[in-house]
Amino acid sequence: MRKLPIFNAAFTLDRAAFDHPDRVSLTYGQQSWTVAQAATATRRLAQLLAQVGVSAGDRVMLVSHNSPYHLFFHIACARLGAVLVPVSFRLTQFELQALVDFCSPRAVVCEPEVAARGSFTSTGTLMHFVIDDDVQAGPLTPGLAGGYLGLTAALVAFDGDFIADGADDGPLELNRHDYPEGLADIFFVAGTAGQPRGAELTHENLWWGSRNLRDALSYDNDDVALVAAPLSHVSGFNCVTLDLFASGGHVVITRDFDPGAVLQLIESHRVTVFFGISTMYLALSGHPDFATRDLSSWRLPLVGGTHVPPPLLGRLASRHLRPLPVWGLPETAAAIAYLPFEHCAEYPGAVGRPFPHVAMRIVDPHTGEDLPEGHVGVIDVQGPGVAARYWHNDTDTREIFPNGWFRTGDFGQMSDGVVTVTGRYSDVIFSGGESLLPDEVEDVLIQYPGVTEAVVCGVPDATWGESVAAAITVDSGNPQPDVHDLLAFAGQVLAGFKLPRRIIVVDTMPTAENGTVDRSAVRTLLADVPPTPAAEQAGAGTGAIALTAATVPGPDPSVASPGKESSLTEDLTPKDSSAGSGGSVPVEG
Repeated sequence: MRKLPIFNAAFTLDRAAFDHPDRVSLTYGQQSWTVAQAATATRRLAQLLAQVGVSAGDRVMLVSHNSPYHLFFHIACARLGAVLVPVSFRLTQFELQALVDFCSPRAVVCEPEVAARGSFTSTGTLMHFVIDDDVQAGPLTPGLAGGYLGLTAALVAFDGDFIADGADDGPLELNRHDYPEGLADIFFVAGTAGQPRGAELTHENLWWGSRNLRDALSYDNDDVALVAAPLSHVSGFNCVTLDLFASGGHVVITRDFDPGAVLQLIESHRVTVFFGISTMYLALSGHPDFATRDLSSWRLPLVGGTHVPPPLLGRLASRHLRPLPVWGLPETAAAIAYLPFEHCAEYPGAVGRPFPHVAMRIVDPHTGEDLPEGHVGVIDVQGPGVAARYWHNDTDTREIFPNGWFRTGDFGQMSDGVVTVTGRYSDVIFSGGESLLPDEVEDVLIQYPGVTEAVVCGVPDATWGESVAAAITVDSGNPQPDVHDLLAFAGQVLAGFKLPRRIIVVDTMPTAENGTVDRSAVRTLLADVPPTPAAEQAGAGTGAIALTAATVPGPDPSVASPGKESSLTEDLTPKDSSAGSGGSVPVEG
């Protein structure tokens, strides 16, 4: 008996178009689509793909800034049983070609700026389509085979030699490949070396990922979601976005993240849901318009990442916002843990409890045995929203998805069912025979007045093997901190070997293409910085600090979480770097 296609977003969108066709579904710039218009647009796009030879199982790679195309192509591919591969436009031509070689797409859809770099090659038949919102006539870039693709009025239209303007809206047998286990999207994981890791997400994975948020956060189709996080990543694509669009809610998309524009859109569209990482929220709360815009509609400020700085929570609360930290990875299809605002003070630095349809455990990274509450180990995740494998990467699939669990590669501990992420394998710092996690130091540094962000890394040290180094950002309204005072402040709760020997102040932290802090880039910056004299005098390789008392109140010892250190013993020293997505990302990566 044929299974019901309840997991397929195309089926959900068609049902929403039948139930309330005239509701506004999608807004992008000055354009808006009703639910019925969006459904028609995706059917026409599916027809175009079918006419040029895309069929079930084929991959369609999309390289673009945020746009309606991410949602339209996902639905169109779902109608055909094809697979969408959303990729960041920030990748170089070399990196993009490597992904083309790896996943062999039937079609590549890109913006003019990407097309201008040249065509892609493939061992199979590869079609190129160039997004041109003005539907401009003219020849394609030499070497490209395909056509122009543009959004006009409220429907999708097509222009170019390959097809007449406007696809035939006649009958097309769709939704034949919409079983739950059918592959829907491939999201490539950032920050991994060697063979690419493309998380295979099925329609069922995506549906359950969204269901977790619906059940826990109680949003519905009357909500308005603003999307400024990258749609080429799970966090932007499936953290409320796809579900609201397909089920008849209203989604507002911005091409890029601009703090002033985001605040204006929240006010003008009466936005109720917004997802962003801490860096985005720091920019929003630091913008002059943050104090004056009407944000009263904003019910769910979702803050992605493993740690939300307490000062940021205070800034948001000053505008009567109730920030809600969430955490997930590309392999988990959406967020997997959340911490309601009323519990943020009780569990500082925690990512929260697992969502309703998620199981988590803390295990010894070498034996895989469960660890008691309060002990630091590696976080394993299981649930119907979690991917089962990486695309054409059996080696990493075996290592990272053991016995039906996804091994995230994040260190963490669980107390009272609440999970705290304490770091990653690759981030552990080994100094003079001691080991520590960057979070231990970062949690203290950001308590110093005026420090808004801190990133701590280990850098090579001839004496200690590695020493601690820190990059910090400072609130524009505060002077640069005195290094002696900063170190004395931190030294009240941290052992000497944990104190940074190199400290630099940066305007903004380097970020990876998924918007998270690029620790590798920070580590490179810090490696070229000579040791800070004050830190050298503090004996920051070993022993206790011996500086005069700080001129500001001391840090909160509970935030430093001494338990993290006591649980991180030498038997947890990583023996390899095989784990998870190569770095936790906001509800992704």
